[in-house]
Amino acid sequence: MSTYKINYNHLRQQPEITEMLYALQRGLEKFSIDFYLIGAVARDVWMSGINNISPRRTTGDIDFAILINDKGIYDELKAYLISIEGFKPYKGNPFVLIWNAIQEIDLLPFGEMDNNEVKFITNGLGLTNLNLQGLAEVYENGLPILDLEGKHQFKFCTLPGIVLLKLIAWDDRPEIRRDDIKDISDILNHFFNMYDNEIWENHYDLFESENPSLNHIAARVMGREMNKIAIKNEKLFGRIEAILTSNTINSTNSKMAVIMIEYFDNTIEDNIQLLKLLKLGFSE
Repeated sequence: MSTYKINYNHLRQQPEITEMLYALQRGLEKFSIDFYLIGAVARDVWMSGINNISPRRTTGDIDFAILINDKGIYDELKAYLISIEGFKPYKGNPFVLIWNAIQEIDLLPFGEMDNNEVKFITNGLGLTNLNLQGLAEVYENGLPILDLEGKHQFKFCTLPGIVLLKLIAWDDRPEIRRDDIKDISDILNHFFNMYDNEIWENHYDLFESENPSLNHIAARVMGREMNKIAIKNEKLFGRIEAILTSNTINSTNSKMAVIMIEYFDNTIEDNIQLLKLLKLGFSE
């Protein structure tokens, strides 16, 4: 996988977060934990950091997926980060730590700790379970490296991985995760430009029709790339396929297509067509 060098401005983060990253990395290295950046900040790496595209939505949270094969290690890591590195616990969610009173850091565990089940349970207050489906498969599919001003190097999520994980996150909590669909729309809208070399080299068959829509080609390619992540896990593949199927059957039942209008300012039918192409690529 490639290494991408970017700076804090490209990441839309302040240089002050370097102290937090050093503290977090010390804890992860102490317990020999591998990790990678996910969520909206990973999206910002691709869009503003690498491709000079301004995402429509900003976020203050920073999300990391961390590879944990023992539940006890997760608790030990949190205890170390709180007692030694200055992080603060967040009572409403045991998977969140607070840095410098305002910066929310999500540490989302995945691995073999639940015998390949998708739930991780802690004894913390508030939220006590977390759906981890997809994190391991994204990790195993291969990750690029982010070099942040020569001070930090760590793995970050691929664009197809971001879309796959956001689909699952939205499907888990659709009543509060509408922004995930807007983020997916933002990525799909710019995916051809961000992925053009790969598309021309490996998906040239999609240009055979007359006057092909670049956004439609990009959606189908995105589906193909998501397939590479999910294909080895029958449950994950079925989950993504079910989400896309339920949102492409007709215009009256597609909750995704309705939310996508808020981004594209188009019609439900336009968005269902885009989702159908995403599903077609995923099923190929």
